[in-house]
Amino acid sequence: MAGKKILIVDDDAKMLRLLSDILSNEGFEVTTANNGNDGVRLAVEKIPDLIILDVMMPDKDGGQVGRELMENIKTKNIPLIFLSSLITEDDAGETGGKIAGVLYLSKSMNKKEFVKKIKEVLNK
Repeated sequence: MAGKKILIVDDDAKMLRLLSDILSNEGFEVTTANNGNDGVRLAVEKIPDLIILDVMMPDKDGGQVGRELMENIKTKNIPLIFLSSLITEDDAGETGGKIAGVLYLSKSMNKKEFVKKIKEVLNK
């Protein structure tokens, strides 16, 4: 896992810092973007191993960013995870934790479970 590149796209600076710290401490190389346009640009430039997208962002939300990434030849095979504060861990569990085949996680998920899910996606 160490050395795997992860891009986190979220308009909440505190959340970006928290997730970046958690994943960096696990040995991942983390890049962050605070809006959808920068997220798409950085995904194309850096070709990360995984992209974590906040669902609710101004201008371009996670769904729009995800569609752009899935339609781009350079980024279409990069796994995505949606992140939302609008759902609970229980909500995610009820639907199998997927929206249109893409895993989604609650921002309220505990750190240990969050890291476990990230590693599961990267191991596929």
